[in-house]
Amino acid sequence: MGSTFNPQILVEKLAKLNNSQTSIETLSHWCIFHMNKAKQVVETWDRRFHCSPREQRLAFLYLANDILQNSRRKGSEFVGEFWKVLPDALRDVMDNGDEFGRNAARRLINIWEERKVFGSRGQILKEELVGRHLENYNRNGKHQGMKLQKQPIGNTVDKIVSGYQVVYGGQIDEDVVLNKCRNAISSIEKVEKEIGSDIHSGITRIAFFRQPL
Repeated sequence: MGSTFNPQILVEKLAKLNNSQTSIETLSHWCIFHMNKAKQVVETWDRRFHCSPREQRLAFLYLANDILQNSRRKGSEFVGEFWKVLPDALRDVMDNGDEFGRNAARRLINIWEERKVFGSRGQILKEELVGRHLENYNRNGKHQGMKLQKQPIGNTVDKIVSGYQVVYGGQIDEDVVLNKCRNAISSIEKVEKEIGSDIHSGITRIAFFRQPL
């Protein structure tokens, strides 16, 4: 990793960016290393985002999220610069992306608002983008041929996986996530059965002692 920032090197790295955690974290660390060039980094990110294939744009958002989360303790340079460009990038994904992309964008917005990444401005971002998008849904009743009230079961899986991606900053194994969900559900059901058995047993004992002699 050199000490001199070269925008062309960043362009080349962004062209190879994908949703994997390794790809996102490696480039994020490189960008944060050049934090004193935050303005140039973000301007390059913005230009390449709008020139990139649509299927790659979610990786750009994951990269921005990783940079924001890991650079805040060192300074607010990236926060200020990304605030200038992220609303348009998010709007692009919300308006033109698929359901998976929209779900991921909404989760990023919620995380930034909850963690106060942009301070009080995070609430404004949430109200403007998420609120406006829901308003469009309610007005039109559908989005790109999909009904609002009837969503395919696969959508639920997408939401679970996209939530993990946002938290862990990259692509993960869907089978691993689903196995974790199944194990959690199994554990809950086991507890419910044990509790239900105890309650039933207790009721039986109470009923026995209340019988007239």
